[in-house]
Amino acid sequence: MTAPDPAATPDEPRTTELPTPTPAANIQKTATRPPNNVGWAVASLLFFWPLSFSAFTHALEVFPRWSEGDADGARYASGRARYLGILSLWIGGALLVVFAALYIVGMLVLMHHGHHGHHNWGGPGPRMGHGGR
Repeated sequence: MTAPDPAATPDEPRTTELPTPTPAANIQKTATRPPNNVGWAVASLLFFWPLSFSAFTHALEVFPRWSEGDADGARYASGRARYLGILSLWIGGALLVVFAALYIVGMLVLMHHGHHGHHNWGGPGPRMGHGGR
């Protein structure tokens, strides 16, 4: 592209050429700090607490890594905190389903053996004889 140069002397050309932008100059990186995902760390604390130690550690490493200029490390810590929170949510949900199924099976077994059969689980206790009968 050319633009007229109003202050050009007769020896200089009337137009000056604008510098061609390099490909790197066209790319403007608007890098934003990744989220620290502390909410996912709290979810890991509620649903499967053994993973919460690591989730909180990674969540709290995001800002220090970002401020030191380690953008890749900050993104890794953010993603890891999120992953551990989601994983603990799935593990906690699976454990809840397993415990509910075991509870239902246990109650069914107790109800089945509670009123008949020789075990007499949950019954009124041994019957004592009345008087001399």
